[in-house]
Formats: sequence, C-alpha cells, structure tokens
Amino acid sequence: MLKSVFISSKKHKLSLLISSKEVTALSDFLEITINEKVLILNTNLGIEIYYHSDIDYTNLITHSFLLIASKKGNETTEYRIAPFITFPELKNGLQQMLIRLNAMPLAFNCYSKSIIHQLNKNYEKNNQLIVSLFSVWKEILLLLNLNEQSNQRLKQFEKTLEEFDDKSSVNTILKQLIANATNAMRQN
Repeated sequence: MLKSVFISSKKHKLSLLISSKEVTALSDFLEITINEKVLILNTNLGIEIYYHSDIDYTNLITHSFLLIASKKGNETTEYRIAPFITFPELKNGLQQMLIRLNAMPLAFNCYSKSIIHQLNKNYEKNNQLIVSLFSVWKEILLLLNLNEQSNQRLKQFEKTLEEFDDKSSVNTILKQLIANATNAMRQN
C-alpha cells in the first residue's frame, strides 16, 4: 500500500529544506531500513516521501529527516509534518495540495516542473512507486474535472502527467525489447 510523509517549513520560504545530496543519503538509508523502494520529491514547497509498505514508518522517516535538518540548527517545531497512512488520507492530502497550489500560479508552475524533472530522473529506480503515484494523481484530477474545480493549470498538469506516463511506458517497453533481442542474439 502506498504511504507518504509530507514535510514543509512553517517559515514559507521558497528554498529546499535539504540538499539533493542529503536527499540521496536519506533515500538510501530509508531503503535499507524499510527494505523497500523510497521516492523522495524535494521541491521548494517541501519534501514528499513515498513508499510501499503495510507498516507505518512515519516515525522513522520523520526522525531521519529531522536528524539531517538539525545539522543546520533547525528545530523540530519549524516543520509541518503530515503523514498519509491510508489511501483516502493520501488522496485527500494530495487533492488539498493541488487545490491550494492551483490558487498560486507561479508556485504551481515551479512545483509541476520540479516534480516532472525528478520523476524523470528517478523513473528507472522507482517506476512502481511512480506508477502508484500517477494513479492517485489521475484519480484526483478526474474528480476535480467532474466537480468542475479544474482550470487550465490543472489540465496542463494532467496533460504533462499523461505525456510523462506515455514516454516512460514506451521507454520501458523499448528497453525490454532490446534486452530480449540482445539475449536472443547471444544464444546459439
């Protein structure tokens, strides 16, 4: 089951909470500890940490992040931490975030570009998590379209997700075909 922990700063500053090097270290540590793939999306709005598990690892994730953040002298009280343990919680949390971002055009544009860039970068390693995340986003966008809460930004985000999904599906299929072809060529 897909679970997530969102961490953001209470100070409303538009900068990364931790560096990309620290994200890599956190991701590696969590994957070893949880024994599952972990997807960390690090944007100016905060950090979204996704993982598949039947067990709730919110405390481990939170304390691991706070350990890294404390190196900069930051206190626990400076962050908002929102765990999403069940599918309805995750869906509702992502929907509220998209609706809030929709009211801030510049932030929405920066967020969507950053997310797509990071998904492209992490697709090979975390394709199952990304597929699960895409299904949640598609469900939310479909719901917003049905409720007529959608506008051009949300429709553009949906289109971008579809293009990414199509491209990554084609890449996966091509890689599998190439692997099969080279495997067949090596046989006598």
